[in-house]
Amino acid sequence: MSTLLPGEPLGAGTDEVYRRLKRGPDEPHRLRSDFTPPLAPGRVGGRVVATLAHLTDLHVVDPGSPARLDFAMRSGAGRPAWGGAVDWVFRPQESLTPYAVRSMVSTLAGLPIDVCVVTGDNIDNGQTNELNAYLALLDGGEVRLAPAYHGPQRLDWDDHWYWRPDPGDDQYKRRWGFPTHPGLLDLASSPFTAAPLGHPWLGCLGNHDLLVGGASQGHAHLGDLVTSDRKPIELPDNIPCGLDTLLSDPATLFSGRSRPVPAVPERAFAGRMELIRRHLGHGFTEENLRDGTGYYTYDPVPGLRVITLDTNHAPGHWDGSMDQRQLAWLEDQLARTHGPDAPLVVLASHHATASMNNRYGVCPDRQADRAYAAEVLSTALRCPNVVLWLNGHHHANRITAHYRAGGGGLYEVTTASITDWPSQARLIEIAIEPTGESRLTTTMIDHAAPATVSGDLADPAQLATLHRELAYNDGVRAGRRGAEGSPADRNVHLYLPPR
Repeated sequence: MSTLLPGEPLGAGTDEVYRRLKRGPDEPHRLRSDFTPPLAPGRVGGRVVATLAHLTDLHVVDPGSPARLDFAMRSGAGRPAWGGAVDWVFRPQESLTPYAVRSMVSTLAGLPIDVCVVTGDNIDNGQTNELNAYLALLDGGEVRLAPAYHGPQRLDWDDHWYWRPDPGDDQYKRRWGFPTHPGLLDLASSPFTAAPLGHPWLGCLGNHDLLVGGASQGHAHLGDLVTSDRKPIELPDNIPCGLDTLLSDPATLFSGRSRPVPAVPERAFAGRMELIRRHLGHGFTEENLRDGTGYYTYDPVPGLRVITLDTNHAPGHWDGSMDQRQLAWLEDQLARTHGPDAPLVVLASHHATASMNNRYGVCPDRQADRAYAAEVLSTALRCPNVVLWLNGHHHANRITAHYRAGGGGLYEVTTASITDWPSQARLIEIAIEPTGESRLTTTMIDHAAPATVSGDLADPAQLATLHRELAYNDGVRAGRRGAEGSPADRNVHLYLPPR
């Protein structure tokens, strides 16, 4: 697959140059043999078991929602009291995210895949209108978030902190050379019809699907606000504002100055049971609906089993953990898949092992009630048939080898988000070589929208292109440019020894 590279300058700010993107050369597949040198180095063949697509962290968002803390980012980003909770609340490209998802779904629809594994944070703020839009983007249908955008990117809100695409001054244009696109907010909020993926796909719950802002169990506190006709625009005075307040008393943070907006009843929070119900047929079953559980098994083809986990931490905060009931269920499932005649196993979760140590709200003397990264990973490594663990959450491409006592192990493959740069998905071909080795070949997928904005923005493909360009140039998240990972995290052949 070709790469995307920074292209010609389009604008110059005081801090940085805004650049278009351009197509680069194809990136070759490299060889990784973390566990043992492959018996047939450099050769790709064998019996293909399955080809998976991995899609994660779409963050389909209602940017004008009254229950978003976009206003807190202005003063809270980078402040220790917030602990990073509002560092990512506003993205200049966020209103165009549905078009990037649409383009990626269209791209994946044309590829020969057996199943698409979608590992959570599919929506941004747990709202029903976001859930409706995300499901329409994957299953086909009308994508509609709100009748119109009312928020700080509008000129009449007179807030220069945000990128405002209409002509006028703001910090994104001054500091990072951001462009002007008159009428973009109206285009972005217009409903459109999406074509379906056309392949089986599996759902998974992420923290942004379940929690307000991906962090707070605030549905009961903010249920009236999210559908109301007022949108907060400032943090309240004389109240401690930060992560502790977000987790314990989120309504307080929304009690500052506000502006009138049209009420949208469809913004109501969805909740866990509604999320499970709406995912029936996408891995989730009636048993999940009955028990309220977010984990299941699915066999897309003979010889392969996908085990989807629920790593969300019920008390709140964005990182994950697992209850002991689910860990016991996982141990039981893996006990059934030992041996060369049993299927290979792919684990799927939202959180990665690097983000599964959330102890918020757990009493010090009850820590054993939860399972954290080391315990879950140890359980997975005890089953030689587990070859791959797919996850997201970190909005970056990473591949980590985890070693099994006695030899071999599994690969943890984390894929970048759609909403942020580099806005990619991943293909994974799983094969058995004649030597008995398992081979996992991963290939990064850029959606097929043009590399450079060059046409009418009424064209959905051009809006997807602009989304990716804005994401690359986002000065607040300049560090996200490393999210594409190293070459060893992208197009690689991964070998595991025979079982």
